[in-house]
Amino acid sequence: MACPAILTGTRFLGSTLAHIDCQGRTIGAYGYGALSDPGSPVILALTSLLTVFVALFGVRLMLGHAMARRDLIGDAIRVGLVLTLAMSWPAWRVVGYDLVMDGPAEIARTIGLASGLPGGDGGMIQRLQNADDGIVAITMYGTGRLTGGVVGGSDMGDSFHGIALADETGLGWGRILFLAGTIGPYAITRIAAGLLLALAPLMAGLLLFGAGLGLFMGWLRGLAFAALGALALFIVEGVELALLSPWIADVLSQRGTGTFTPSAPTELVVLALAFALTGFGLLLVIAWVVFHPQAPGARIVAHWTSPRRQEQGNGERYDSMVSQERITEIHSRAAMVADAVALTMRREETGNTPALAGRGNGMDMGRGNMDQLRAEPDGPASELLGSGFRRTHRRVSATGQMRDRARGDGRA
Repeated sequence: MACPAILTGTRFLGSTLAHIDCQGRTIGAYGYGALSDPGSPVILALTSLLTVFVALFGVRLMLGHAMARRDLIGDAIRVGLVLTLAMSWPAWRVVGYDLVMDGPAEIARTIGLASGLPGGDGGMIQRLQNADDGIVAITMYGTGRLTGGVVGGSDMGDSFHGIALADETGLGWGRILFLAGTIGPYAITRIAAGLLLALAPLMAGLLLFGAGLGLFMGWLRGLAFAALGALALFIVEGVELALLSPWIADVLSQRGTGTFTPSAPTELVVLALAFALTGFGLLLVIAWVVFHPQAPGARIVAHWTSPRRQEQGNGERYDSMVSQERITEIHSRAAMVADAVALTMRREETGNTPALAGRGNGMDMGRGNMDQLRAEPDGPASELLGSGFRRTHRRVSATGQMRDRARGDGRA
């Protein structure tokens, strides 16, 4: 696709911006088409990665690894995103290309119309070209120093050096700063957006495995930087035109009436330099917000896309299942001991406590009496065989009684 040629004179800035925009769009669209071609090395490598991913998934199922429903859905969505990014230009054009290339301008126009900025109704490039034409006209007219010298018959070329720059220096550097501050940031955002959009098929394969998620997220952050940077530049250029256009009109009107404008070179340098620094500074701020690891958005994305999150989720589910089994086991043991103790207390209250064979613990006692407890949950315990002939008093022998009396007499 042939982009418009750059022209000199009164169409230099407009043709340069149009050419940069065309180059960015061409790189993004035709570069994506070249990489997503079925015969390209990128698609061959992506097919191999998909095969490995599906094979590993099958191996996990064969080995009996537990997989939650969320993991299955997440893997299916991941494969769908990879195929969409790498092989479907109509879907990628709507989701990515148009959003990055045309979205910032649409949002900037909405903001510009609401706030009354120039260019809100479209035609931003033409307005910038008109401003450049005005600067060229001011440079041609000068500040009036030489005109005054010719009329008065004496040289007044050095009379304004104390309050302003020389015409050649001030007006020349003013236009240079204006053009550089407009073209430079615009070229950064548009060419970066086109290059990153063209790399979508290559970056799609990195989404399949955890080792490539960091680079994939960096690519997404680069697209976000290009889009947000373009939006910020549209707003900055609107504010610059709101200040610069009336100033250019005032200088030209004064020069049209023969009034000297010795401060114009300095004022033009200050305005152009201030907005050039503002444009590059906003790009640095947006880059810090998007790429800095301590930024809130980066932390959230890193947390949800961490390759360890799935392993942590599986470990948490396993620990939860083990904890639940332990709680159930402990609860069943406690219930058995409590039931055994309750049964024993009920038998003691009715005077029918059976003799326990051996020295079993409360758990063994509970297991032995669970059937009796279920048979009579509310009524008194049934009388066991032989309990009616049980001795109800303590048995004491005669020898023991004599021994106790002898001990009592000795103590007395």
